Amino acid sequence: MPPGDGPARQHEHRADHPPVACDACEDVLRARGSHSPSFLLLDTLRVPVLGCDDHLEQFTTICGYTTTETPALLDHRPAGGVSCPSCGLAPHTPGQPVIPVHDGAVATLLCPEHQAALVSRFQTGLDTHHQLTESLDTP
Repeated sequence: MPPGDGPARQHEHRADHPPVACDACEDVLRARGSHSPSFLLLDTLRVPVLGCDDHLEQFTTICGYTTTETPALLDHRPAGGVSCPSCGLAPHTPGQPVIPVHDGAVATLLCPEHQAALVSRFQTGLDTHHQLTESLDTP
């Protein structure tokens, strides 16, 4: 077993986020300052996000259940940047929360107001996804 695998790996997390089962997400979250964020475009929000590609896609899909527009995930800073001045400072604020996405996590680098709105939308998206998949499983 290579170093870094196994149970000891779970205890190597930073104090500002809980352990994450996805190694790719954990690596991105641990080295937050050395990774450029992707940007989720969701209605009028331009959200800087960190996570592995798979969990960013899942997060985008779940958030997409809360809008009539198609959300976009960009690998570069969007034209116009981030419009909220407080959100622009959020990447420099320690202790930004992470949102669990299946066995991974996504860090959303937002001000508290926009963070709360996005978490609410993500929860609504999860509820919608659950209702849709539950109705397909029921005969």
